[in-house]
Amino acid sequence: MTRVPAIRARVQTRLRGNADLLYRHELTFALGPHIWNVRCSVRDPQRIDPKSLVRLGQLTSTQGVATSDLRLLTVHPDDTVPAPGATVAWDDGTLEVLEWSQPSDFTGQRLGTCVLRR
Repeated sequence: MTRVPAIRARVQTRLRGNADLLYRHELTFALGPHIWNVRCSVRDPQRIDPKSLVRLGQLTSTQGVATSDLRLLTVHPDDTVPAPGATVAWDDGTLEVLEWSQPSDFTGQRLGTCVLRR
């Protein structure tokens, strides 16, 4: 018997309990007629670990964007993640979702890679 579902449930309960600290922004992403209202966190990837930066560097070369323009998006577990291509006004520019990671085994969350276009 696997313990992963029980662990995931406990972790998600804690994520929800700390939502006001973890998902400080309420943004509305749009793509055509589709709208996603999400509680989320937006981070600058240059402040993360070097292994993640290498993966993001590979993405920047295929997408043709500068690493300095990338942002990482984490969405509240109860909200639906916006589809790739969805955009929102952010930090004097437009934040566009490029892709989503696989869901984490333990949190069920996915990490979104976005580009900030100015």
